[in-house]
Formats: sequence, structure tokens, C-alpha cells
Amino acid sequence: MLAFTPFVLDMSPYRSGAVFFAWGALLAVFSVLVAPRLQERYGSLRVLAASLVLMGADLVVLGYGDHTTTIVCTVASGAFIGVNSTVDTELALGVSDAPRPVASAGYNFMRWFAAAAAPYLAPKIGEWSDPHAPFLVAAVAALVGAGIVVARRSALTLRAEELEPAHATRDGVGVFAEQPPRPAPAAE
Repeated sequence: MLAFTPFVLDMSPYRSGAVFFAWGALLAVFSVLVAPRLQERYGSLRVLAASLVLMGADLVVLGYGDHTTTIVCTVASGAFIGVNSTVDTELALGVSDAPRPVASAGYNFMRWFAAAAAPYLAPKIGEWSDPHAPFLVAAVAALVGAGIVVARRSALTLRAEELEPAHATRDGVGVFAEQPPRPAPAAE
């Protein structure tokens, strides 16, 4: 989204900034307020799969829409990315049998590795074919991700439920928080 959309928008820096400010605001609201409520009501895997499908559809419409549609879809994608970010993070930390800090580091490495490659690859894909192609590639990736979530849902659910207590006991912060308070030093 951030790697190629500004080229397609072809707007002044201030107007492009306004679009991405709205995108970021929607991302924050959906990440913090909406995603947890959706997870509680429908479950993490359903929410993640649905959000990835909607993100894929949004990317296709964004890639082939007119200028106004591109702006609307760019801002709307903040909602899907916000939900995906929250649910992905919780699932990634929940299914790993590594200590929480290690699982978080591994997850973030994978997440940001792709984010680092996108600014280089998206324009190249657009140059090699047409300007719609980067959005189609991203849409296919989102749909493949949704397919993997659906196909592997039983493994993801079982692993997350099995390992939740283990993380609580191995997490350094959790263990530190459960230690009894130290006695006050004796007065001299």
C-alpha cells in the first residue's frame, strides 16, 4: 500500500499526506478499537480470513478504479490493515512455542522484511507489466493468505489454545510481575 499507491495517486505531497493521514487514523481505530470487538464476537481466524478477502477485493478495486476510487480504497485499506495487524500479531505470538520476545522478534522480522522489499518490487512489477499489476499481486497474496488461514485453521486454533498458558509462565515480564515484593531495607 505505502510502496506504490503514492505513485498512482499522483498528488501533491500535502494532498497525498492527507490521504495517508486518513488511512493511518482508520488503521489505528480499527487496530485498537474494532479488531478486538470483532475477535470477541466472531473469533480471530474468521476475522483474519474475512479481512484478508476484503483487503484483496479492495486492492483489485484500487488498482483498476478511477482517481476518486483510488483515494477511497486507499483510506479504506487502513481498516483492513488495522484488523490484520492486530489479529496477525496475536496469532503469531499465540502459536509459537518460543518465548514471547523471541516469537515477537521473528514475527516482526518477517513482517518488516516484506515491507522493506515492497518499495523496490512494486514499481518493478509495474514497469515489467502495467501499473495495475502490483495491486493484483498484492490482492492474490491476501487471498492466498486467507486460503491458508482457512485451510490451517484447526492447527492455528489448537496451537494458540495449547500454548497460551506456556507464554504466560515463560514471558519475562509476566514472571517478573508475579514475584513477591522485596522487603524494605532495614533502617540503620
